[in-house]
Amino acid sequence: MPIRTIIILALAALSQPAVSQEAATSASPQILFNQGKFQDAAAAYQTIIEKDKSSGPTYAGLVRSLLKLDDVSAAEQESQKALDALPQSSLVHAVRGDVYFRRGLFDLAEREYKSALVMEDKCAHAVLGLARVYAAESRLNKARELFAKAHELDPEDGDALYYWALTLPYPNNAEALDKHLANFRDDLERERREREFLELIKALAGRPVWVPARDVDHTEMKLETMLGPPTRSGTQPQPLNPGPTMVPRGLGLRVKLNETTVRTMLLDTGASGVVIKKALADKIGARRVSDQALEGIGSGGAVTGYTAWVDKIIIGDLEFHDCIVRVSLKNNLGDADGLIGADVFDHYLVTIDFPNHKLVLNPLPKISEPRDAAETNATQSAQSFTRVFTFGHLLLMPTRVGGNANGLFFIDSGANSNLISPALAGQVGKARDSGITVQGVSGQVNDVRSVAGAVLNFANYNQPAEDLLTVDLHPQSKELGTEVSGIVGYSTLRKMKIVINYRDGLVLIPRTE
Repeated sequence: MPIRTIIILALAALSQPAVSQEAATSASPQILFNQGKFQDAAAAYQTIIEKDKSSGPTYAGLVRSLLKLDDVSAAEQESQKALDALPQSSLVHAVRGDVYFRRGLFDLAEREYKSALVMEDKCAHAVLGLARVYAAESRLNKARELFAKAHELDPEDGDALYYWALTLPYPNNAEALDKHLANFRDDLERERREREFLELIKALAGRPVWVPARDVDHTEMKLETMLGPPTRSGTQPQPLNPGPTMVPRGLGLRVKLNETTVRTMLLDTGASGVVIKKALADKIGARRVSDQALEGIGSGGAVTGYTAWVDKIIIGDLEFHDCIVRVSLKNNLGDADGLIGADVFDHYLVTIDFPNHKLVLNPLPKISEPRDAAETNATQSAQSFTRVFTFGHLLLMPTRVGGNANGLFFIDSGANSNLISPALAGQVGKARDSGITVQGVSGQVNDVRSVAGAVLNFANYNQPAEDLLTVDLHPQSKELGTEVSGIVGYSTLRKMKIVINYRDGLVLIPRTE
């Protein structure tokens, strides 16, 4: 349910673990780091290293400062220098794992964290890093255990405090987050997200949300074609009345909020929960709960919005009470009545049959406890499920472009087209001016280019060669703390049936005859 999604997504709000007071060889750079003065901290650590190249904690401080600045290239270089100088340092292997995590290379990150723990089983930074890997792999019970262990091993580590706080029940989570905000600074956007999240959990005060009115084991719902002008957009469709120039832009689901008339909302695997316009929120009597900005593709930054309380939401046979929705104060949803994220149904095995316009919800497969990723994969390997990495509601799917280029792509049915980052596009071919406008939740995307004849391969599916638009996905990569290389959008998803297991981080695209 959406509040679970909000909490898990908050795990990704800080990009890298901090260096503890105990680990630092000099109080000065550590104080600068805790104050959020990462450029100054990096310079201070570099000065120390120039005089003494024997300190693993100092190298760790430098690399983590660079990662906080999101200077991934410099962090890569400095972590390699650290490995060359101190190959037996657990902290150096841990920060090398941090670099791999930021690059989206989770297997390599896990290897480095485990290597660090072999050298020192109480290396808090390695424990914290491994917890983040497990969270991305949907191994949430194990991740919670390790977040708690990391905080226990190093209670002065600001990010260990933050991640541990998110696993706590109310009011303990609010108290721990208050402590984190009071003692550790970060960049303004991360601090804004943390304050908004804290405001929300204080407002909810532990009250359950999105409570099912009754148990429904299985249900099917009809999806409606949503039409819009034939322009390629980065995220949101414009469901207008059919006309001679209209083309399919997505699939809609009928949703009833409170006792109002039913509205058609875009079913969006790239969105979380329900998002509506302020006019609709006012009409249905949605009560404001807390401030909550909306973010997405585009150059305009976060869009002002808020969370609101809706007493009842009915979707087909499903009825939910005490629901939290997000409200946009700007007209950034096109003519859609709203968006509904597929994660609303994350307690089910979710099948979106795009060609046949059906949403099918079935029970999740039974698993033994305790479970791990290997066990989950073994139980479903016969069905050819593909492991995806989860950051809240976002599903990042390993994707190959052409022969050699690889990256993590969002599965986003709210995006009209397949998109690729400029960095990955540079490995595929020469980009050229496209003359195409891409519009997202955060406004218009600047400098949209295209790469000709690219072939996407993912989840046992080969997408025929096509021209891919390039968009800047750096804000998304920075926010999640891992590299996002592209988006698989509606233009491809409309041809297939896709099965999503949010609980275990698995996706199946059955072969079509």
